[in-house]
Amino acid sequence: MNEQLQLPVYTVDDWSGNTRDNRGVEWWVTGDEGWTGSPPPRVELTDRPQRHGAFDAASYRSPRVITLEGVAIAPDRRTKEEAKDRFAALLADGSALRPLVVREHTATRRVEVRLTDESRLRDTTPHAFEWSLQVTAPDPNRYSARQHTRFTPVPTRGPGVDFPLTFPLDFGRTSGGRFTLTNAGTIPTAPVWHIDGPCENPAIQELNGDGLLEFDISLTARQRLTVDVDARTVVLGSATSRRASLRAYSRWFPLRPGDNTILFRTTRGGPDPRPDDRPGLHARWRDAWL
Repeated sequence: MNEQLQLPVYTVDDWSGNTRDNRGVEWWVTGDEGWTGSPPPRVELTDRPQRHGAFDAASYRSPRVITLEGVAIAPDRRTKEEAKDRFAALLADGSALRPLVVREHTATRRVEVRLTDESRLRDTTPHAFEWSLQVTAPDPNRYSARQHTRFTPVPTRGPGVDFPLTFPLDFGRTSGGRFTLTNAGTIPTAPVWHIDGPCENPAIQELNGDGLLEFDISLTARQRLTVDVDARTVVLGSATSRRASLRAYSRWFPLRPGDNTILFRTTRGGPDPRPDDRPGLHARWRDAWL
C-alpha cells in the first residue's frame, strides 16, 4: 500500500506519483501538463474563395495529452535502479488503454490513456533520479472514478377503482418506470443502458429534454439489450447487433449536468420470476468534466 505524500495522487498501472511506495521510494510530481484545463479545439474551417473569412464548421476537442515529470528518491542505490526498471515498464502493453486515476482535493477522476512518448530517466544523485511520463487519452473528457448505477423496473399499474365509488376516483397508480440520474460533472456524459426482459417495445425517454430511444423488439425473460450511447451501439446478449430495432424517429441523448429524469416504458411487460432477475432498465454512467 503506497503512502500518500501530497495531493494530487496520480496512479497508472501499479505506479503512483506523490506517494512513497512499499519499497521506500518517494515519487514526487514536480510538473503536470495537460491534466487540468481543456485540450485545444480542433477547428477545420474552409476559406471562402475570393471573399473574406471562412465557412463556419463545428469544432471538436483534440485528444488529451498529459505529461508528468518529477523526481524519485530511493533509500539506497540498488532500490533506485530497481525503481528505474519498474518505471520504464509502465504501460508496456500498447494494445489496450489503461486508466490514469487522479485523486485531488475535491474529486477522484480518471481518463483512459496510452503511452505516447518514451519514458525519460536521468540520475541526479546516487539515490535519486528525475523522471517524465507522457500519455494520451483519445477521449479528452475526465470522468469520475466511481461508476454510478441505478435501476427502475418495468412500469406496472396498480388495481383499478374500488366499489362502492368514492370521489375523487382513483384509477390506480403506476409504479416503476421512472428515475432521476444525477451527473455531478460540468459537461454531458454518455450512459450505458441495459434493458432486461421480459418486455416488448421498450423506450427510454428524457423528460427534461427531447431525447428518445425506442426499440421495435420483444425481449424474453433473461434477455438483455445493451445500448451504448457513446458508441451508438445496440447489442442483444453479448454479441448480436440489434441496431436495426432502433426506430427511425429516435434521438440519442446524453445525461446533462445536474438531474436528469428518465422515463422507461414498454407496450407490455412480463412476470417477475426472481428478485435478482427483474425486467426493467439499468443505467450505468460516470460524472464528466472537460
